Amino acid sequence: MTGAVGVLLTVLLVLPVPPDGFAPRPPPLDTTAAGFAFVDEPGPRAGKGRPRTYRLEVEPETGVDTRLFTYQAERILNDERGWTGARPWTLRRVRRRPDIRVVLATPATVDRLCAEAGLRTLGRLSCWNGRVAALNAARWQEGSDGFDGSLRRYRRYVLNHEVGHALGQRHRLCPRRGARAPVMQQQTLGTRPCRANGWPALDP
Repeated sequence: MTGAVGVLLTVLLVLPVPPDGFAPRPPPLDTTAAGFAFVDEPGPRAGKGRPRTYRLEVEPETGVDTRLFTYQAERILNDERGWTGARPWTLRRVRRRPDIRVVLATPATVDRLCAEAGLRTLGRLSCWNGRVAALNAARWQEGSDGFDGSLRRYRRYVLNHEVGHALGQRHRLCPRRGARAPVMQQQTLGTRPCRANGWPALDP
């Protein structure tokens, strides 16, 4: 025990001490003309294929922290199990003029955005309307009864599914009982007889 305490004290002594009042600066926020908040700093580039840019936006009425959502969603989109690994895509989060807008919004706002493309989401679903990947905040926070997996896995699925539409992917069906569901399967409505899956690179 004495040796362990000594090692710990040595580590503490050699670590740099931040100056008084120092704290990491949180990334700045900005808002769109519609009032959606986004992190006003670009993110890293992921992948080695065809470039596509995106911006992550949050409707304030959802109550979701914009910086936290950005951190979670960017990790999903930059993961090698995602579209950058499954297809020849390079993705990067940007501040201005994105190819893809990902908007986390209230069910009512998602219904309105999706209706612009003639889609009925009924307060329950998310969509790609041709310009915006509109994510239903209730589903992001609670998941879906039809999805046979954890909330973390559901978030991977719904984000990769709608961004998949933005990248030109169409819906797919469960190929066989017990297989992983394709990420483009409408898993919010139900995963069975497949198993829940949120990663494009793990598609059967």
